[in-house]
Amino acid sequence: MPILIDCYNVLHAEKPASLAGLGEASLCGLLAASSWAKSGVTVVCDGRPKPHSPDAGAVGAVVLIFSGSGRSADDVIIELIDKDTSPRRLTVVSSDRAIRRAARRRRARDWSSEEFLKRLARAGRGGGAGGGATSPGKPTGGPMGDEQVDRWLDWFGIDPEYGTGDPKKR
Repeated sequence: MPILIDCYNVLHAEKPASLAGLGEASLCGLLAASSWAKSGVTVVCDGRPKPHSPDAGAVGAVVLIFSGSGRSADDVIIELIDKDTSPRRLTVVSSDRAIRRAARRRRARDWSSEEFLKRLARAGRGGGAGGGATSPGKPTGGPMGDEQVDRWLDWFGIDPEYGTGDPKKR
């Protein structure tokens, strides 16, 4: 089931604490490591790439599209929905009413940004649709939640009680 994602709509939605600080690159990284990548993931952003953004094109198994000047990501997403040859297999992620209406008109599945982020957070913990090990996400300038701290500790193999390495060998 291919997924089409309204990037900035997702990034500006209320997120679970484990996804705090999520940006274009970390979103694409999490998606590329998820089981969703097997079916195809397209992330659409407004405008042109920012200096900190990945370049348009493939980011792992994820296709990243920037709408360019004078065109919105919403316009690009609706066009992609309208051109899809198997829209009933498509899942569209956005909380934008016009995009969700276009998805329903073509009988595509539509998820709100908040619903998608909950699924993505579950997938990052090894459950839900994504499964598998994923990067713990880009560290933020602010405080991290306990869940994100645990993910970073696991990612680097640090046991908080014993430090790095295997505690049985100490």
